[in-house]
Amino acid sequence: MRISTKCSIAVHCLLFINEYGNIKKTTSELLALSTGCNPVMIRSIFSALKKAGILIVPPGTGGARLACPASEISLYRICTALEPNVLEKMIGLHPFPSALCPIGRSIHAVLDNAYEKIRADMQKSLRSVTLEDIVRQYHNNQG
Repeated sequence: MRISTKCSIAVHCLLFINEYGNIKKTTSELLALSTGCNPVMIRSIFSALKKAGILIVPPGTGGARLACPASEISLYRICTALEPNVLEKMIGLHPFPSALCPIGRSIHAVLDNAYEKIRADMQKSLRSVTLEDIVRQYHNNQG
């Protein structure tokens, strides 16, 4: 159970676009070189980010740019754009406990409250980190 690598690739791309989008035409091929993944995956990520209102991707040969300020793009927004059920996937319940077992019959009810609190805490944490924070950290690491 973890956040998909798609999320870190998306953050990588968004950071690149934030830093170099005004200097270079950002294409899926260029970002594939930077991220070390396939251009098809970049295009798939771009499609999801565009649908979520995070990116503007003009038709044709590149030039993606942020659709809103970096301060409005949280890790939660990025992750859920790519995987709408990211928190449920991270902290899920096994689907078929035995109804014949006293533990199996009640395990979902027992874990529901605890897992919901963990999901809420994770959501709060993911919402608290923005692309602006990541840009700042990137700049701090450069000097």
